[in-house]
Amino acid sequence: MIARIRLALLLLLVSCAAPAQTPRVRISAWYWLNSAPKEEWQRDFRNMAHLGFTDVVLCWGLDAAAFGLRIEDTRAAMRWAHDAGMGAYIMLWHPEHNSLPRRPEFVQVDSGGHRRFTFDVFNPQWRATQWKEYLQRVARAYRGEPAMAGYVFDDSFGVGSIGSFASGIRATPADRYISYGEVERRMFGGDPPRKPEDPGWSKWCEARAGWWDDWARDTVKFIREIDPDPRHEIYLEDEAHVLNPVMRDTVGLDFGRLAKHFDAMGAYTAVAWEGPDAGASVARKTRDVLARTRAALGPDKKIIYTFWVANLAEERSPGPARFPTVEQIRQIADAALAAGIRHLDLYGYRIGDWVVKPVANWPKARPGTGSTYPLTGQFPQKFLWDRPQLHEALGAYLRGLNSKR
Repeated sequence: MIARIRLALLLLLVSCAAPAQTPRVRISAWYWLNSAPKEEWQRDFRNMAHLGFTDVVLCWGLDAAAFGLRIEDTRAAMRWAHDAGMGAYIMLWHPEHNSLPRRPEFVQVDSGGHRRFTFDVFNPQWRATQWKEYLQRVARAYRGEPAMAGYVFDDSFGVGSIGSFASGIRATPADRYISYGEVERRMFGGDPPRKPEDPGWSKWCEARAGWWDDWARDTVKFIREIDPDPRHEIYLEDEAHVLNPVMRDTVGLDFGRLAKHFDAMGAYTAVAWEGPDAGASVARKTRDVLARTRAALGPDKKIIYTFWVANLAEERSPGPARFPTVEQIRQIADAALAAGIRHLDLYGYRIGDWVVKPVANWPKARPGTGSTYPLTGQFPQKFLWDRPQLHEALGAYLRGLNSKR
């Protein structure tokens, strides 16, 4: 009898320690923590898991840097995600939507001499100080969480408004080129050209491409110094415009060149659905974007494909969204799967409003450090969490992706 009890206990311990079966397709969705009261997170994560999501991308809307501030709340979210059977990515970077203090010598300067509301990622001193400290604080806080799935860098190549987010001032097209701070002049060895027609423009583009390479290398190194676990993916994405060659002129970007540093890369899509027949055209766009992404990144780099499951044309209109339908979502996902994608990422499950009016109130709308946080405005019946009419069919499709063996 004692031997049988010992054997039963041993089998129980082995089963508990055994890793969960790797899903055939990883399926994640974005979730703004501050779009919902904390009391609703656990319920929402259970519903997401029931729908077939294997992972959640956690976000603090309006302030990506809140991952370094609201640590206990974030840990609670990660543990509830884990209890629901999901992994958790943390969206720890957006170049504008963050509350990191902006010192004048560390901000981006455009060709018109304007200081932008984002950081000069080419500045080695910024990377070695504020950037390193932030990344390592975040990695140290969450590396040990069982749900930890990875770190997401979103829209990293935006250059921001002029002066401050609250100013709402945008530069003219003539000023869209970066970077013209003192540190770039020193590294370039003189005053850089200001527009593509100027002599030395190719050399200037190559210099900035190399500085993006330096940023990517340092970014991954800083995280891996604290969190060396290869299961925790470091993932870089931006909207599919990063595949446009004009990005090399404006910001010096060679998207494919950065692929060697990150575990996964992606170019996401967001569309305005025009009607019930739009699914086929959006699926064609999916195939086109993924083909160009693969061409840029090479044959072996993991691609995570993020696509919007909200309709840009309806987002701010009254009443429930009509599109996309489950069939339209399925058309996108099927096109991505046929292209070899094995991580589908949906934007999003529950998302708050990123427009703050008046814009001067933007700092007050951020999560902050208090015992509670302000709720972001909702997009009612526009994202997945409160479009319950989609859930039965969508859940059957998503769960089916990982039941086919």
